[in-house]
Amino acid sequence: MWKIFKKNKNDTESELQNLIGEYELPSFSAAVMKVLTVLRDPDFSMTEVAEHLEGDPGLHVRVLKTVNSAAFGLSKRVGNLHHAVTLLGRSRLETIVLSQAVNSILPFVEMPFFNMTQFWLTAARRASIARAIAHHLHPATQIEAFTAGLLQDMALPILVSTRPEEYKVILERWNSNIESSLTAIERETLGYDHSKVGALLAEKWGLPKYLITAISCKHTKDRDVKVEPAIELVSRIRWDDEERATEALAKSCVEEYGMDKEMVLEMADRAFEDAEELSKMLR
Repeated sequence: MWKIFKKNKNDTESELQNLIGEYELPSFSAAVMKVLTVLRDPDFSMTEVAEHLEGDPGLHVRVLKTVNSAAFGLSKRVGNLHHAVTLLGRSRLETIVLSQAVNSILPFVEMPFFNMTQFWLTAARRASIARAIAHHLHPATQIEAFTAGLLQDMALPILVSTRPEEYKVILERWNSNIESSLTAIERETLGYDHSKVGALLAEKWGLPKYLITAISCKHTKDRDVKVEPAIELVSRIRWDDEERATEALAKSCVEEYGMDKEMVLEMADRAFEDAEELSKMLR
């Protein structure tokens, strides 16, 4: 059971503004909010969900493109939205809509020390590998692990764009020491970290409670807070070095969960391939 954090909406927005200054907080479009509302309401049929998706041509196209990426593992290409919606089901469709919605409202940041293409590739790698690990450790939450892996660092582009000078120093320090912790450096420099801001954003946008918890508590050691192993594992791995990352992941999976090392390495290789295509959908 996921631990749920509740906060007054006005308190959430006020705390966010205090952390990110005068930056105008992005919001989901009315079309996205409507699609998410009907997706979460079992009284609406999947046919009705598809009809709402068709009302936003841009989202319609992005959903079909993402559905047909290797990351979603469908055996045949899908050209019809109603067919895609039926094949995916509510949970996987919500993952696609959320990822595309977040992607569309995050600022595009292109600085010498922060690259959006690499940001989404890292997110896609984390998501694909989280789902693969979840398949072996807690299969009932594969979709949730994928979504959390994809979106757990979503606050970074906003923070980099609002505090470029501080983040230039933060990321230089982080990149200069392979053993360092980004969140620790953020807290030392800013007094808070991107996980805190990401969780506040998730609350503002009305994202699922499990996702708020996964973003805010991905590094926690508090036994009272439940973050699934797959999410916690991928959150601590640095994905900018593929070989080092897969070795570190395999070591943790073997030592902490008794998984077979060769299986983990093969699983990671497949996930990296899937992530390449998925990341292109998010650029």
